[in-house]
Amino acid sequence: MRSSALTAGLLALSFSTVTTHAARLSELVDDALAHDATFASAEASYRAGLQKEPEARAALLPHLGLTQSDFKNAIHVPGQPAAPYSTVGAALSLNQSLFKWDDWESYQESKLSVIGAGFIFASAKQDILLRVAQAYFDSLSARDGFVLAQEHLRSVNEQLELTRRSFTLGAATVVDLDEAQAAADSAHADLVKAQGELARRYAALRKIVGHSVDAIEQLDASTSLATFTPGSSEVWESDAQISGLDVRQQQIALEIAKREVSKVDASYMPSVSLVGNASNGNAAFINGQTNFYTGAHRASSGEIGIQISIPLFDGLSTLSKKREALALRDKAEDDLEDARRSAALDAKQAFLGVSEGLAQIAALQTAERSAATALQSDRKGFRVGVRINANVLDAEDKLFRTRRDLASARYDTLVQFLRLKASVAQLDESTLAQLDAREGKQAGASEK
Repeated sequence: MRSSALTAGLLALSFSTVTTHAARLSELVDDALAHDATFASAEASYRAGLQKEPEARAALLPHLGLTQSDFKNAIHVPGQPAAPYSTVGAALSLNQSLFKWDDWESYQESKLSVIGAGFIFASAKQDILLRVAQAYFDSLSARDGFVLAQEHLRSVNEQLELTRRSFTLGAATVVDLDEAQAAADSAHADLVKAQGELARRYAALRKIVGHSVDAIEQLDASTSLATFTPGSSEVWESDAQISGLDVRQQQIALEIAKREVSKVDASYMPSVSLVGNASNGNAAFINGQTNFYTGAHRASSGEIGIQISIPLFDGLSTLSKKREALALRDKAEDDLEDARRSAALDAKQAFLGVSEGLAQIAALQTAERSAATALQSDRKGFRVGVRINANVLDAEDKLFRTRRDLASARYDTLVQFLRLKASVAQLDESTLAQLDAREGKQAGASEK
């Protein structure tokens, strides 16, 4: 009775989700791009990175400054009353760099930094797409496992009822009845576990998309996989070493490191600037014989010219900085080589994941057909007395696990293909939208 109540409760839970909106993969992607906190942080970092260029360019543009002054003054001569007076003035200053090599290199670095920020943001976008796809396929796998666990439980319960009738008629032993009951209890446990796994997968999906998810649109994984052709592993590896986002980021880092060396060399070069000043204000005058303040008069002054600064000796600081910059350049070269090797490895592993997944799917499809045929034969044999109850229960369990493994293998292979696309920077929203499009076509065909 407990088992029947539990079964009814779980079945009610599963069917209650039918009335809710089933989210499509493309909808989940849009929600994740709009609400995922990690991606939002990456987008904010990208917007901040875009300001590096105008900040560095400012050093190459004129700098103007205005100073306004208003002073209260007083002259005190012994034996004479104090003579207070005020001076008011304004000064305008100009500084325009004409030649300052480190400022120019900083400006070039800033443009590289903006490009690098774009690669980092693109990498973050691919990451969120992979996380959504992984969570979506994990949820699909968990739901398939839950449905298969329900079917397995029904099948085992039918066998249990058949065994009870056979026991009543004397055609089955108490051992057969105990085995059937044990199989039913085990199937109940599998169903409870599958239901918990489904809830956890939906919770993981909720974290990414920012809202609760009660149901997701079914995806025909076999139809999607039929259109995927991995091609040659060497081609993917070669493309990954050129187009991979991590590789591109390290290429930018190497270029910046080279310009850092050039900036250190600028410490040996002169700098040339155009400078100018203009001022206007009251000027105080004092009688030279009596030391008495005689009044203030309006006066203006100005100057403009070229200022040249030539470094002579800095205590060998530049020499040390040069060695440091060269070492960091070497580090950037090594990091680039490591990024290329890692990109090739990631592409290789994803390629093998797709290839092995397709082979595993084909093997599991054959195993599913064999398990279904074996179960049919065992059931017929049990009815005529040539097979025992344990044979039927084992066959049912084998079919259940084979179907569950097949569903999981299909989704895992899809994820590996998406990772393969990401290794060459080809994963975007359209890639995932194609899965929805295939599912939609499949649904339309089935309706016809």
